[in-house]
Amino acid sequence: MKATYSSHTKSSLWITLTGIILALLLCLVGTGMVMVVYPQSSSFFGSILSTGEKLASLDQGGLFQAAQPTPFQPGPVYTPMPAPQPDAESQNQTDGSQVAYAPDANQSNQPQADGIANTGDEAESNVEIPMSSYVNGLKGTPQLYTLDCEAQASVDWAKYFGVDINELEFIDRMPKSDDPESGFVGSINGAMGQLPPNDYGIHASPIAALLKEYGLPAKAKHDWDFAGIKREIAAGQPVIVWIVNMPFDIDAREYTATNGNTTTVARFEHTWIITGYNASTVTVVDSEWTYNVNIDTFLQRWEALGKQAVIYTGD
Repeated sequence: MKATYSSHTKSSLWITLTGIILALLLCLVGTGMVMVVYPQSSSFFGSILSTGEKLASLDQGGLFQAAQPTPFQPGPVYTPMPAPQPDAESQNQTDGSQVAYAPDANQSNQPQADGIANTGDEAESNVEIPMSSYVNGLKGTPQLYTLDCEAQASVDWAKYFGVDINELEFIDRMPKSDDPESGFVGSINGAMGQLPPNDYGIHASPIAALLKEYGLPAKAKHDWDFAGIKREIAAGQPVIVWIVNMPFDIDAREYTATNGNTTTVARFEHTWIITGYNASTVTVVDSEWTYNVNIDTFLQRWEALGKQAVIYTGD
């Protein structure tokens, strides 16, 4: 009887010890997994490696790397981004176009807001520029031809100010020239990326002159500054700008037309409508798309074509 009891006791003891050992092994494995997934949870592991070294040693697949900016995905934005417009028209869009950004609740989509009016260059320096501002209500539309960006932007811009223009009529009324400062150079459906006198486009001055014929107080700007654009946006007035289109390299040069006028031209000349800005980006309407562009990228591409713009003067 005693032998049987002793044998049974020893068997129970071994079973208990085996269970304890297995439990300890499971705890060690669990702890090790936590250390791998969350290395900062281990003070011992943290004493060996710094935070950056730990992430580098574990980040073989690039899981902890920050997303790199692309031409259509700017870098970090340090001010709150505007929310999409809640109007019914934008909610019912089915053409795949992006929704224009809406301004802050206190802003208006009227040509003049908060008592700010742009009736002349002499008044610009007296207008305080807010840290961020957005224009609400401007809708972009698709281009009809390869090189009609200026006409398309003009029609969308005019519509924001309450003037409906037929784009085909606008294209037909644009003056023609081998000088983009005087008229449209080349074919409206020509190949992109060329320089005058080949198929090219048209600059700000003749566009502003034609918009005036439609009753809009448009004014062309050359060698302007970014502060001027921001003042226009703060006044609720979107701005047409001439840029080198993304993602193409900037290739600008001096060109002399047959009329003797010399101007700066660039491959992939293009137009955007600026509708907002903050500390790090500008919001642009580019045909049917609306997106944000890093300010430095915008300035480089705008300066390449002489910082041209068309603004609404309110005259």
